Amino acid sequence: MKKALSLLLVAAMALMLVACGGSSSSTPAASGSTAASGSAEAPTGQTLKVMLSEEPSSGDSFTTTLNKWAEETGNSVELMVIPYDDQLTKFPLMAKNKDLPDLVSTTRLSRLYPDEFVDLGQVVDTSIFEPMALEIISQEYNSDKLSCLPLQFTITNVFYNKDAFEAAGLEVPTVDDRWTMDEVYEAAAKLMADGGVKYGMAVDFSRARYDNLMYMNGGSMVEKDGDSFKVAINSQANIDTLQTFVDKNNEGIMPKAIWAGGSTDNPGDYFKNGDVGMYFSGSWNYNAFTTDITGFEWGVMPSPVGSVSGSAILGGSGLAVPENSANKDLALSFIKWFYEEENFSYYLDLDKGLSSLTGVTYQPADEKAAADYTVLQAEVGQTTTLFSVDESSMWRNYLDNEYRDALKQAVNGDMTAEEALNDFAAALAEKSGWAQ
Repeated sequence: MKKALSLLLVAAMALMLVACGGSSSSTPAASGSTAASGSAEAPTGQTLKVMLSEEPSSGDSFTTTLNKWAEETGNSVELMVIPYDDQLTKFPLMAKNKDLPDLVSTTRLSRLYPDEFVDLGQVVDTSIFEPMALEIISQEYNSDKLSCLPLQFTITNVFYNKDAFEAAGLEVPTVDDRWTMDEVYEAAAKLMADGGVKYGMAVDFSRARYDNLMYMNGGSMVEKDGDSFKVAINSQANIDTLQTFVDKNNEGIMPKAIWAGGSTDNPGDYFKNGDVGMYFSGSWNYNAFTTDITGFEWGVMPSPVGSVSGSAILGGSGLAVPENSANKDLALSFIKWFYEEENFSYYLDLDKGLSSLTGVTYQPADEKAAADYTVLQAEVGQTTTLFSVDESSMWRNYLDNEYRDALKQAVNGDMTAEEALNDFAAALAEKSGWAQ
């Protein structure tokens, strides 16, 4: 997934790192600095080697926080740039050659190679974290081990056109009183009739955005089946959900061409142009909208609930410490320092993103932004265990884009909703070896 509000991850500057094929730089600690509270016993005069995936922007939040730690503790930081795809092949070689970084910012290495990483659940009090951020980002699904701890995450959400809502006489739902999907569809029709928009709503052409509709109605990709899984994507609840989605596209409430494959347009552009009343997307768009939307007032509304629950999909990155790194103790010292409330708040104020710690949030000075962030942070509580089980199955290792293609075939009328999901379920069962 994409990064919320301050781009993706971080990385370093210049110089080729011969052993890894990446780049590195070193940030010296300031002389005469003192250790932060809680880090007085931290090692000093050492170099923390950190592996990240992209070049940092100026004033990058994480690298700035790393430098703050270095200055306070009398250590230095060496940053390595290795793109994600390259990490998959290079990290095993680094482990084999005992040439590991001390700290890794990652979305997947800790799950692919859990034995190579420290169990950070034994290092930090995990009760400080948002439970679903910890479960989705950190959990090693085959054990209770936490091979990484959450750094940042994004969340799916709904943006809305305030001017269109006012023109249509609609009151925005609240976190404590969310709309149902039926109410969303009713509001979408009213926005088209009285709000001056072309489409009442739009949904990103993304299986993850569609899947929120599925989870709201109690559906899922798979179900637990003992120590394995059972394919559940073609359940009657899921067929009904897809059929409703097809019907609403056919009614013109949404721009059908997006999901029928007749256009490569980005529905986000439709929203920015004022053509859409409600836009189902994610928090990663917030900064861009703040800059790009000048023709109307907009905001973030709470996501709706379906027949069973609400739903939001969370994704992000975490920090991990290789078990056999040269300066493992130094990395663990940084981990403890980073997740202290004062230090994490410093990082969060720079990052302007969503918080992985309970009770610690980014609080913008702007009143509108503060209200929007309150809604965004509340979306974390909508993440369902159904999504967590689906993630634990790692079904995308077998099929991925084929799922969205099946949804598209139903929307464009090539297949019925039932046929599309039955065909995909059979293909997933065959590839995975799971029962149906």
